[in-house]
Amino acid sequence: MSGAELGLAILGTLDLCLKYGGIIVGKYRAFSDAENEIQERLLVIEATWTKISQQLTFLQRIWASVSEENQDYLDLQNRIILILQKKLEAATLQINKIEKQGSGDDTGSFSKRKAAKYALVVKESLEAAILDLQTWQREFDTTWFLVLRIANGVIDTELVERPGTEKLSVARGIRESMKAEAPTSVFLPEERLASAIPSNILHSTLQTVQIPGTGSFILDSADCSAIQDTSTFAKYARQLVSRLREVEANTFHILKCKGVVRKKNPSTKQLVSFDFVFNMPKGCSRPRSLRSILLSQVDCSLGDKMSLAKQLATSINFIHVLDFVHKSVRPETILVFQDSQRPAQLGPLFLLGFKSFRTADGRTQRLGSSASEENIYQHPERRGIHPEADYIMQHDIYSLGVCLLEIGLWESFVGNEKYKHILGERRSPKDQYMALAKDQLPGKMGEKYTKVVVNCLSCIDTSNEDFGDESEFQDSDGILIGVKYIEKKEEKVDIIMTAVKS
Repeated sequence: MSGAELGLAILGTLDLCLKYGGIIVGKYRAFSDAENEIQERLLVIEATWTKISQQLTFLQRIWASVSEENQDYLDLQNRIILILQKKLEAATLQINKIEKQGSGDDTGSFSKRKAAKYALVVKESLEAAILDLQTWQREFDTTWFLVLRIANGVIDTELVERPGTEKLSVARGIRESMKAEAPTSVFLPEERLASAIPSNILHSTLQTVQIPGTGSFILDSADCSAIQDTSTFAKYARQLVSRLREVEANTFHILKCKGVVRKKNPSTKQLVSFDFVFNMPKGCSRPRSLRSILLSQVDCSLGDKMSLAKQLATSINFIHVLDFVHKSVRPETILVFQDSQRPAQLGPLFLLGFKSFRTADGRTQRLGSSASEENIYQHPERRGIHPEADYIMQHDIYSLGVCLLEIGLWESFVGNEKYKHILGERRSPKDQYMALAKDQLPGKMGEKYTKVVVNCLSCIDTSNEDFGDESEFQDSDGILIGVKYIEKKEEKVDIIMTAVKS
């Protein structure tokens, strides 16, 4: 299908989705007088559909201007939106059946028993529709925000001139922060942390801090002692914070950043670290590192493991959408919070640990680490104090694969006698990871999850049919690898595996 044909096809699909969605919300609104519980659910579905419809309408307005160079992206969006169309068509059929059930007798009246049963059917249908829409939107967001990487003046105009939901506002803020030099106002005065009360998070590189009169925050400190070019690092810090100020935490699985403090040695006045200050996520408390959770061997259901995997993959995707490489993805840099609404379950996951990040196309200093507990998450090309290769986004995907392997096995590679040989390896334990994944993951997580982990661990191998040829993913906007990882997700498992450019 040519770009022009594909463009017409997706515009037609968008029209149908907007039509069906409007019908569904309108029909459910007719039931709103039935019961308070139905009214509450109606508000949720209306709010969810408002966000989706504005995102779809935005795509309608910019679609004709999207270059055919982005054919892979267009094709992916078309397939994802076709899934929504099918869901909406099924929901429309379901609500039509409910309407027939609600016709009552010849006088249009119900017995109390039938009225109660009818109300229950409406509630169940609403709950199913809400779950379907919210699940679809979470996956759609990953591809929708990739549009921010496309250089197109129409996108800028539509984001600036059209009011919309929080997602459009977030997209507008991120787009603006990516276009220009970040303002120096991202830096907070050093005295803001002078009276702060820090508290270490077990098995983590992060701390919680209580700032008097302000509240609780997460502190993420980037040591500058080994960095020779601190001015370049300061530039990256400004860019990172300006973008992380705009993120939607529950969508990106990255915390919103309040600012960064340049911490200096009080005696020498030399720069010691950049201390990033992150807001606590709403409704959450008691952050624990993923390492701590793995070591505690707390019971975890298959569904919770899959949820953690999806959230981690999503967070890495959005780091790349923001045009950064993370370089330190491991359980010590991953926090899992307790959700006040579900205290007995694992709450939301967020990726932090921005100690060695840089922009995707920025200058690399090829700084590595001698710590084995860090090196086991690094690709063979990136091990040791002096890595042999510059860091690229696929290296984050390798680290993701190691973390997904630990989540799938529900065991820690660090602090566990069973895996002490991995820490002692002078060479990369990649082969051992591949063997563990193929031997043990199928019985614990299934074949599809296993294939995703293997694909991540081998993502730079020339033998990898999906990602081995790096030249295939060098486009001007840098979204092709993102598209490929999302395509692999569709084929293998419900985990959003995305990176952006090499």
